Amino acid sequence: EGLVAVELDFKWGFMDSRGNEVIPCKYDYAEDFSEGLAAVVLDDKWGFIDDDGEWAINAQFSSARPFNEEGLAIVASGGKYGVIDTDGDWVINPQFEDFYGFNEGFSVF
Repeated sequence: EGLVAVELDFKWGFMDSRGNEVIPCKYDYAEDFSEGLAAVVLDDKWGFIDDDGEWAINAQFSSARPFNEEGLAIVASGGKYGVIDTDGDWVINPQFEDFYGFNEGFSVF
């Protein structure tokens, strides 16, 4: 979505297509942007940032996967998996031991 996750000196950030660092390399890990948000890790907690590097959904999860095209992301909290929307609201409360993903609107637990 215009920015790509990069690692520099064991920290992750984002560069544009010209190689300019747009979001500083300060995260412990980062996924590429999806649905306008990127999943990042800071101090062992996952959250989501926007393309300005601002927290859209605060770092609060023990794991997170990128948002799918339906605007849903699988996250873990309290040792259980659930699903949030791009506002950070629970669509499916964390209640599952594992969550494998979505396929054509259906989920696999």
